[in-house]
Amino acid sequence: MGADISTKKPFYKKWWVWLIVAIVVIGIASQSGKKDSATGEATAQSSTSGSSSTASEKPKEASTIKVTAQAYYEAYDGNEVAADGKFKDKLIEITGEVESVEKTLGTVYITLKAADMFGQVRCALEDESGAASISKGSVVTLIGTGDGKMGYPNVADCKIK
Repeated sequence: MGADISTKKPFYKKWWVWLIVAIVVIGIASQSGKKDSATGEATAQSSTSGSSSTASEKPKEASTIKVTAQAYYEAYDGNEVAADGKFKDKLIEITGEVESVEKTLGTVYITLKAADMFGQVRCALEDESGAASISKGSVVTLIGTGDGKMGYPNVADCKIK
């Protein structure tokens, strides 16, 4: 009377298959971003490998881009692609008024005021030495590497000048 029919779900309708697919896609996406930065680093290392360490330090100082937080923000606000070409992965000396100093997941960030109420530049410090002496409203100069825009224009590996 009651035939015991067991229907088996196709493999692609099982939850664990989609979990594995999602993990693989996320892994591939995160690795593709690292390849670009690794290539840029390899290029920079190969171009300076023939010179002495003191000679390689002088060109870095000469090639430092001096910019205000306002100008850096406006460059990214106006055209992100052009701003990346000018600032991304380059040494930047940025000056601005401190909006906040905060620590998130072990990284200390100094946020500099820019154009308007929502305009700001976020600078990730290399280490937290000196961050305790900086207060909101003070003007600070940081030296770091342009890190593109993710929500706000970012500067990575900053040191307080």
